[in-house]
Amino acid sequence: MRIALIRRISITGFDGVNRFIALLAEGLAKLGHEPVIVSLCHDDTKNRELSKWFKEAHGLDLEIPIYTLRRECGGSWLSITWDWWQRGSRLLRKKGVDVAIVNGVIPLRFGPKIIVNHGVFMAGELYRWAAKLLYRRYNAVVCVSNKLRSEVKSTLGVDCRVVPLPMKLDLYKPASPEERENVIVHIGARPVKNPQISIETIKILRRRGYNVKLVMVGAPSGIPSDEAVEFMSGLRESEKLELLCRAKALILPSSYEALPYVTLEAMACGTPVVVSSAVPEEVVINGYNGIRVDSYDPRDYADALESLLRDEELWLRLHSNGLRFVKQFDHISVTKKYLDIIGKVYEG
Repeated sequence: MRIALIRRISITGFDGVNRFIALLAEGLAKLGHEPVIVSLCHDDTKNRELSKWFKEAHGLDLEIPIYTLRRECGGSWLSITWDWWQRGSRLLRKKGVDVAIVNGVIPLRFGPKIIVNHGVFMAGELYRWAAKLLYRRYNAVVCVSNKLRSEVKSTLGVDCRVVPLPMKLDLYKPASPEERENVIVHIGARPVKNPQISIETIKILRRRGYNVKLVMVGAPSGIPSDEAVEFMSGLRESEKLELLCRAKALILPSSYEALPYVTLEAMACGTPVVVSSAVPEEVVINGYNGIRVDSYDPRDYADALESLLRDEELWLRLHSNGLRFVKQFDHISVTKKYLDIIGKVYEG
């Protein structure tokens, strides 16, 4: 079966949606299907052939054919919508696609099609009204967590089947406790990730006498690096995973999360996580595979991290339980769940 994995905008950004597409595509190929990736556009790959670049960027075992509707990624929401309605629908038929798995709701004169919701974002009433209409034209709706299922039902009025994010677990090489560096990792510089909370948390820990450093992947504007905080931008996926696998902990004080890939990646590295209550409880179980903080006060995050730094038994328990917990997200197992949904769509 030829299955298209669609990204509404750019396929070359390093984010959770493109990670999802890459790993689901490999899972489909390994299970005997023909995945193709279709996106609106792509950014500069420094003269590398796009499919080859994508394979190396995401640590895949094989190349996946990639097609884009245009080179430039700019344009209004209306122009993007029109491109998918006209050019995108035509391309899917031309390439002999049997079913499309769509990430980012778009209008398509094509079916059957499945929409995957990765998170509910605040938008104007017009956009929400349009999204409700478009969702009704899809044969099935998938959400990446039970928390998100409730949000989608309340905001868009549709129900969805919950299928978790796929993980390629053999990419992760956890360092032993003795090899770990005195580093706490924060990933994401957007305001919703609350980078300032992580920065202040580390400063509190250092005032308490802990010789730790925050490494932040992504640089918030206007904040310089110093001995307590190091900013890293433009990391390859392999470099990010190496950083996570040698860190003491991950801090994620986000205001909103549907199912953050980075928490699963940290667990696959055996790296304990300290997260806000915005992270679904089905992903981080307090005291089992991480520590949940029910506030946005940096002192509370400092207390949680301090408990990990001084209590080796707690660190080892979260380390072991995280490694055990994340096995359920194996990308082949997750891919089989999508194939089950596709089978039911064809049945009726």
